[in-house]
Amino acid sequence: MNAMNDWEIKQLRYFKVIYELSSISNAAAHLGLTQSALTKSLKKLEERLDLVLFHRHTRELVATDAALALYENVLDVLASAQDFSLKVAQISEGNLGQVNIACGPLIQQLLGERLVEKAIEALPHIKLQISSGNFQALSYGLLNHEYDFLLYDAGDIQVLNDPERFEVTPLLKLPVIFVVSPKHPNYKKDGTVLDYKWALPSLPIRFKSIMGEAMHRQFLAAGIPHYQMESMEQCLNLARKGLVMTATLKNMVQSDLDNGDLVVMDLPMGPKTNFALYRLRSRKMPEQAMAVMKLVKNIFAHDF
Repeated sequence: MNAMNDWEIKQLRYFKVIYELSSISNAAAHLGLTQSALTKSLKKLEERLDLVLFHRHTRELVATDAALALYENVLDVLASAQDFSLKVAQISEGNLGQVNIACGPLIQQLLGERLVEKAIEALPHIKLQISSGNFQALSYGLLNHEYDFLLYDAGDIQVLNDPERFEVTPLLKLPVIFVVSPKHPNYKKDGTVLDYKWALPSLPIRFKSIMGEAMHRQFLAAGIPHYQMESMEQCLNLARKGLVMTATLKNMVQSDLDNGDLVVMDLPMGPKTNFALYRLRSRKMPEQAMAVMKLVKNIFAHDF
């Protein structure tokens, strides 16, 4: 087959969505097309390939052996096309040396500034874009090549435990601690988690995994967390003011602990975060992204 044009790439995108949803009507709604337009596009693709890709059974489409065999290749073609489009955009915008990193909230708070400081010294020619957000959005971005790699708590990304598609590099295990200000009106050394209002970043999956099922049910029954914040720093600021309890990493609050602004509550959990770096095996990493990955690994190996 000759080099594919934009129209053929679009047909493959349509095929991908039809394959994944097993429905012309659902795929059309997802793509913002009419069912007739999508049906015509599928028919033209089948004629182009001289293959039958789907059989119609009642309300759903069933992929043929040909579609099953082609699906992974279609993903590779679309990923390559996306990489090409991104590269063209980077060249036109003068961002050829930009590396896009996705981080979970905790690791972004722990690593973000330190990574920039190290990059200014070691990789001054590279631009960094560090994005933080909920797991669903970040993982979707990784799969669609919006990010070069993803840094997240391994307990939160079991959905990416696919060794054929993802290369996983463990980075660091750190204990989670629970802190409150001694100025809090309910503070007492032998208090329980239920004595406080809690503020947490949006980490429900991780929090369930580190607490265990019994403690998680206790938290839910008590309405914890009472406040979900955009970032860990917002939670810590509320804790410093004596308003809430929160969970964090010791590295992030060592100065607060040293000067007595925050104290650690001894709770029967003993959880640890398990940070890891995730990348797509099928994607050839640009040299600048490889250099930043090496820098990240070095920071975790020597700075924490």
